[in-house]
Amino acid sequence: MLNKINAKTKCDVRDCKNNAEFQFDTKGRNGKCFLCAECVANLCADGRARLVPKSPQNTIKKHIDKKLKEMDIAD
Repeated sequence: MLNKINAKTKCDVRDCKNNAEFQFDTKGRNGKCFLCAECVANLCADGRARLVPKSPQNTIKKHIDKKLKEMDIAD
């Protein structure tokens, strides 16, 4: 998805003056989005902060329910 570039291009993020190190294809007229390493790191950190991990209690409950259902069928 992210491609490393060698061309000297500025980062497309607002108020960022760094040279871009990565690019990815987009739809539209420009077709490419250029990002510096710092913006990629910030974007990844923000994405990880927004994801909520699944509760292990849900997984445990599903396994217990599955075992109870199997026991009811076996009887």
